[in-house]
Amino acid sequence: MMITFNTKLFLSLLCFVIHYYAIAQHSIYERKALGKISHSKLGEISGIIPSTNYPHHFWIHNDSGDDATIYLIDTLCNVTCQFNLENLKAVDIEDIAWLKIDDKPYILLADIGNNKRDREILSFYLFEEPNFSTDQTVVMVAKSSIREIKVRYADKKRDAEAVFVDPVDNQVYIISKRDLRASVFDFKIPPLADHVLTLYPKLTLPFTFVTAADVSRDGRQILIKTLTHIYQWNRKSTDSMMETLQVYPVVIPYQVEPQGEAIAFDPNNVDFYTISERPLGLDSYLYRYEKR
Repeated sequence: MMITFNTKLFLSLLCFVIHYYAIAQHSIYERKALGKISHSKLGEISGIIPSTNYPHHFWIHNDSGDDATIYLIDTLCNVTCQFNLENLKAVDIEDIAWLKIDDKPYILLADIGNNKRDREILSFYLFEEPNFSTDQTVVMVAKSSIREIKVRYADKKRDAEAVFVDPVDNQVYIISKRDLRASVFDFKIPPLADHVLTLYPKLTLPFTFVTAADVSRDGRQILIKTLTHIYQWNRKSTDSMMETLQVYPVVIPYQVEPQGEAIAFDPNNVDFYTISERPLGLDSYLYRYEKR
C-alpha cells in the first residue's frame, strides 16, 4: 500500500507523542474550586491573570462576542469592576498576559483569535494595570493610555489562543492552536508601535489545540494548556525560553473543564489557576491547583 506524505507525517508524530508521554514525569496538584461564575456577561472566559494592584483578585475577559472589556473578579468570582477600553473594537481577544515596564504592572491583551484564518493583521493592546475607586463599578480605560501592537505571521494565517510574556526580558510568546504541531512565535515589544511586526515560527511542540499558557513571575516555570492536558516546564537559570521549551515537560493531571481556555500562575510561583467558558449553560468555576 502506498503511504502518502501526510500519513508518514502523522505516523511520525504519533510515535513522537507516544515516546513523549512514556518518559514524561508527572507532578501532583490538588484542585480546589474557589468560586462559581454567575455574572451574565461572563459566558466565554478565555484568559486570566492575577492582579498586581489588587491581591486576591483576577483580571479576566471573554473572547469573540464581547466588547474590548476586561473584568476584575475576586476569588469567589464576584465582579468587582468592569473596565472598558475606550474606542477599541475587539474582534476575538483570546488571552491576557502580565508584565512590568519601569517597575509598573502592565496588561497585554491579545486580539489574535482567527478561527476562520481570514485575519492577516492581528492586534495586541498594552496598557498599565488600571485602578479604580470603591464606588466605581464601570471604568473607562482612556484610549490615549493604550498602545496597539500589530502583527502578522510570515508564512500563513493562523489561529492562536495562548500568550505569555517572559519577565526576564519582556519577550512576548505566542503558541498557535490549530497546527498539527503547535508553533511558537516571539517578539520584543517595540518602542514605537507604528508598523506591523512580521512573526516567524521559532519552534514546534508535539501537540495541538493549545488554549492557554503562562509563565511564573520569577520566570522559572512555564505552563501550556491544551483542551485536555496541562504541561509544565522547569527552566534553568542559564536557559533561554526556547531552550526550555525544547525539553520534555512535566505532565500535570487535569480534570477537563467544559471548555477550558485560561490558565495563570499564582504570584507565589508554585500554584496556578484555571477557569473556563460556559458552553451550553454549563457551570464554570475558578479552580486553584495547589502543589502537594
